[in-house]
Amino acid sequence: MVGSWARRSTAARRKQAAQDLLVIALRLSGWLATSALATLGIATLFFLVLGGFTLDGLMLQLDNLASRFVAADTARRDQFAAISFGVMLTGFVLIAFFRRASLISAFLVAGDDQ
Repeated sequence: MVGSWARRSTAARRKQAAQDLLVIALRLSGWLATSALATLGIATLFFLVLGGFTLDGLMLQLDNLASRFVAADTARRDQFAAISFGVMLTGFVLIAFFRRASLISAFLVAGDDQ
C-alpha cells in the first residue's frame, strides 16, 4: 500500500512538472510571437510614414523598393538582406527589452494557473 502511494505521488509530481513545462512553453511562444509581430508592425509603420500615411503612398514605396531589389545584382541583394536582418533584429531586441517584465512573468507558475 505504501509503495502504491509513493508511486502515485511520484507520478503526480511528474504530471504536474510536465503541465508546468507546457504552460511555460505556451507563454514563452506567445511572448515571442507578440514581440515578432510588434517588430513587423514597426517595419510596416516605417513604410506607412514614408508613404505619407496613405495607402497609395505605402504601395508606391513598396513598389519602389521591390523594383530596385529586383534590378540589383546578387551582392547588393545580399547586402540589403544583411542590413534588413540587422535592423529587424535590433528592433526585436529593443521591443524584447521593453517587454522583459512580461517575459519574467511567463516563467512564474503560480496558484492562479490551476
